[in-house]
Amino acid sequence: MDLAARIKTGFLIIAAVFLVAFTLWWLMPGNGSEARWEDYLSRLARLSQQAVPERAPLPIVPYPGNRELHQPIPEHRVDMLDYLELRHCNLMSLISERNSVLGKLQADSLRFKHEVTFIRRARQCLASDKLDNQALITLLEQVVTEKQAALPALYWNALVASAEFRQFFSQSPSAMAGDSQAALLSLEQLAQSPFQGETLPSPEQLFGLEARLQQIAHSQAGGQLLRRLALALRELERGNTLLENIDPVALCPKGRPTPRARKLRNVLDNIWGSQVQQALADAQRQRKQLANALAKIEALLAPTPPAFAQWQDHYFSNTGLQSQLNRALKHHVSLWQERLRQCNLMPDGGQKLNDSANIDLEG
Repeated sequence: MDLAARIKTGFLIIAAVFLVAFTLWWLMPGNGSEARWEDYLSRLARLSQQAVPERAPLPIVPYPGNRELHQPIPEHRVDMLDYLELRHCNLMSLISERNSVLGKLQADSLRFKHEVTFIRRARQCLASDKLDNQALITLLEQVVTEKQAALPALYWNALVASAEFRQFFSQSPSAMAGDSQAALLSLEQLAQSPFQGETLPSPEQLFGLEARLQQIAHSQAGGQLLRRLALALRELERGNTLLENIDPVALCPKGRPTPRARKLRNVLDNIWGSQVQQALADAQRQRKQLANALAKIEALLAPTPPAFAQWQDHYFSNTGLQSQLNRALKHHVSLWQERLRQCNLMPDGGQKLNDSANIDLEG
């Protein structure tokens, strides 16, 4: 191969590597949202003859750690004679399984299934009069009562304190959202309390618990959604700064629209309306699903661990990120209306602006 061919081949390899790297970067979650906002803000800045404001840190809070969320679950011990007598109740295998090395290390979702099975078998045994030792009967009744009372905390651990939830709420820039809708649907189903008085979860519900946890384990949709909303708040505030600092006299002398003003109107219609606003509306629909599911999950345990309450409040309280985002959005729309009105460019655009103001981020 001559020198020219080798040089050409080298350039082709470099170009291919660059293209692959760029494609991987572009496909990373969040880059689509960030690129959309940067395009919008750069157009605003160029047409308003300003510099794009500096980026502030994203207002995100990481999901709490296991130690802050995990609830203690009481352990129960029986002596050897009682243990042997429980063979009549088909409980010996469960007790042995729980006391094994693997049993002590099992995930909370599996322990939840184990405890429900224990309670169900113990109730059947007590109802069948298989035991004739009154002391053991009293002990077993007490254990069943205590295990029943601990089920909400154990279910909480299986969900909120699980590795699957931590994965789901990862806000790493490189995290993959996966099938967001399927993951959010699984979260909504997990949020439904499996308890109705003393009625135990059915075997189907126990099987569904593992399947749904696996579904959300393959997605970081929750964390990526929160990151997108935090990004929207930061970028709206940057956009508000640009719109606030537009000189209306220079943009539209004597209320007459200049070519720059008409181009700004095109940015409103073609970039804000059809791209940014639509993305905000899509994020809002998913945010409602997420907020509703988390509110139900919070109700599973009282009182809620402070770390979870603080994390949830940061995003979903009346003073949290969603409310700040709603105010920033309304201010953004108001600024657009003001600037276009000063340029007499409002007649055909009022409805579009009103519609954008109706992205209800508090709902």
